[in-house]
Formats: sequence, C-alpha cells, structure tokens
Amino acid sequence: MNAHEIITSVVGEVKWISATEGFCECPGKDFHSHGDGRKDCKLYLNGVPTLFCFHASCADALGETNKWLRTEIAQHCPDSLPQLTPAQLKVAKAEAARKENLRKRAANASATILKKYAWPYERIISTSPVTLTDNPREHWRLLLECFGDEDVLWIGNKYDSGPAHSLNFKTVTDWLEIWLAPAQFICPSTFKPGSTSRSNDSVAKKKFLVVESDELSRDQVGAVFKWMEAEIQMKLSAIVDTAGKSLHAWFEYPSDSIIEQLKLVLPELRCDPKLFTPSQPVRLPGAERDGKLQKLIYLKEEVVWR
Repeated sequence: MNAHEIITSVVGEVKWISATEGFCECPGKDFHSHGDGRKDCKLYLNGVPTLFCFHASCADALGETNKWLRTEIAQHCPDSLPQLTPAQLKVAKAEAARKENLRKRAANASATILKKYAWPYERIISTSPVTLTDNPREHWRLLLECFGDEDVLWIGNKYDSGPAHSLNFKTVTDWLEIWLAPAQFICPSTFKPGSTSRSNDSVAKKKFLVVESDELSRDQVGAVFKWMEAEIQMKLSAIVDTAGKSLHAWFEYPSDSIIEQLKLVLPELRCDPKLFTPSQPVRLPGAERDGKLQKLIYLKEEVVWR
C-alpha cells in the first residue's frame, strides 16, 4: 500500500487540492457541537501527516487518528515519510499548525471580505482604468499587450499539446499578426522557445496568477480581487468575463512567500486552487464560447497597439 491508500483506509475519501494537502470528513465528527462544513477537516502530508479540524470538541479523537495514521504509514511505507529528528518533528508540526491557523482566519474572514471589499460586476466595468472597445473580438489583442514582444505564449484548445501542436506556441509578435482570437484558451505563463508541450516543465516564466471562483457569483468575486489588491498588495492587470458564470482576474505573479499564503487562503475564500498550476489554461477574451464572446471587463494599463 502507498501513503494515499493508507490515508483513505484510515480517514475515508480525501479531496486532494495538492500532492500534500486535502480535505476529508473529520474522524471526530460525532463530537462536533455545531454544524459541519465540507472544509472543516484538512490533512497535511508535508513534514509529518497531520489532521486539523475547525472544531475543538473533536481534539481527542483527532489526536488518536493522527497517531494511528502516522503509525500505519511508518509501518507499511516508511520511505514516504521524511526521517525527522525530534527537533525537526517539532518544527514540522509547528509549521502545519501555522498553516492551519492562517486557513482558519481566512475562512472566518470570508463574510467580512465579501462585504467590506464589495466590487460588483457593473462597478468593475465602470472603474476600468482603460475604456475598453465596443468590439470584444479585439480584446484578446489587448491582453497580449500585457506580455513582452518576444514572450512565447500558448494559445489553443484544452488538448492542444504535444509534438503535433507546435503552432500553438508563438511569440506575442507572431500571434498579433492574426486578427481574430485563434482559440478559447491561453496560459498566463510564458514558455521556452521551441516548446510543443503545454506542461509545467516547458514554462519559462510565471508571468501572471489568474484567480477565479466557480462558487462565488460575478457580483461577489470582485470583493476577493479588491481584497487581494488592498491587503496583499497584488497588482491587478486585467479581468476577463469568461462568458460563463465566472470571472478571471489576472494578477502580476507575486513572490513565492505570497504564493504559499494564497494557496492556503484562496480555497477558504471559495476560489479555485487548480489555477496555481503554471501551465493551466484559462479563457482568452475575444474568443467565442457557446455563442457568447469571452471579453475583458477591466484593464489596468493603456496599451500601445503594435
């Protein structure tokens, strides 16, 4: 058995949000004194396997489960656990506790953020520093102006990756020789010259972090974007209406330390963690989706047409 199989046998199904973190049903759920949430109990595998839960009433049951979990993994797949000294184990547990505390604070602040930083859809449009053109089919060109001339970008459909798809990788200058949006998707990262695979290994630079939520409405999610600007000092470059139910906010890619915090905080604010993947495709404005046009609704800087 591997570590993930052992974990499933001990705590049941885990909804993994990364290779080392996921949510599961609390083993001490029967002891909870108030309502349960689907993200109340979280598992951390980095350092030492540790379950945390928002509810204090299940602490004893959780402690027993953590001991059992660590024992089972140590007996059946010891190589999956780092060999830690007592001092290192103490540090690892403290770090996991720090992360859990940050996650709890974000979850508890969610309602306040949505109210204090409210930025509904129509207000986003009206406060765009750049007055956007009436023709959304041109918007993909405006977004590409946020990159450098020689940046290599991938534009394509979801499965346009591999040796047969070299034409999906071009410099910004080459892409702008085309008038209409070539496909529905783009990556916010740049790629190495000669790339044919839309993979993390082919990424040259993480240029933008795109933030979205499938759970918050278009009138709600703007509050998260505004909070990220105001409180985390993130630099917002553009917001895309995906022609679906969500908005995509393009932020300049921050430092690794901020990314670490955002990976803990944004899921608690009901934002999608998969967009932390550098090669993840996102919606390209100007392209058509189910008869509607994906479009920019906010652009930070005036651009000079090439």
